[in-house]
Amino acid sequence: MKKTSFFTSLFATALLLVPLGIFAQDDERASLTDVWYVVPKSGMNAQFEAAAKQHIAFRRDAGDTRNWQSYAAVLGSNPTVYQWRAGGLQWADMDAYIAEDAAKGYSDHWFANVDQFVDHYHHYMEEAEFENSKWPEGLPQRPYYGVTSWKINQAAGMDGYEARVELSKIGIEEGWEENWLWLTRTGGSPMLMVVSELENMAAMVPPEQDFFEFVAEKRSEEEAADLFGKFSARYVDQSFTIWAHRPDLSSQQTASGDD
Repeated sequence: MKKTSFFTSLFATALLLVPLGIFAQDDERASLTDVWYVVPKSGMNAQFEAAAKQHIAFRRDAGDTRNWQSYAAVLGSNPTVYQWRAGGLQWADMDAYIAEDAAKGYSDHWFANVDQFVDHYHHYMEEAEFENSKWPEGLPQRPYYGVTSWKINQAAGMDGYEARVELSKIGIEEGWEENWLWLTRTGGSPMLMVVSELENMAAMVPPEQDFFEFVAEKRSEEEAADLFGKFSARYVDQSFTIWAHRPDLSSQQTASGDD
């Protein structure tokens, strides 16, 4: 089977109709990630990046306790957007960091030096659903990540959620080879995302057997159709973005499993 991303093989199909010890249900990793999306003003990407690099250096020298990893969109509806992510958090960590920001002046420095090049921001908290993901601790950073996003149709009930859990279980227990991570967003409209690591753009090539065919082989075509149909009723308005990791705009090198 060719190497490809989980979202390509699983959810493109959905909308058309490994040892298990490391995927334990009692995964206790801190699951929250603080996420800032930043869109530079038109024509000011170079100035924005230069100022952002200086700001990241300021945070590093000031002893920022968070590891901010940066990513830039290279494919999607807005290829000029950047994001900064600090993961491995719990809600209580937010209070401590607000105090740290006030004491060390991170926000003041940003608004004095970088904000002039920014068109607008989005700020979210994202929670990783490790128990239904195949995302081992300590994964190295990859050059690219594919992220498929859906709005959550609350009126569809819980059948779609239960189908997603069952599809994930089949992928884990039956040995689907790719890694994937489910995320839910707090802030703005309810959003579900699935992340897949990409070693290069060639990893976008679909596999010889897609995930629908994999589920149909392991269960039955009727059960696969039922699960995918319930999924696509709850999770709607699919969008897809490829993000490139930007170590030059990040605070330090890290494994990706915690960000």
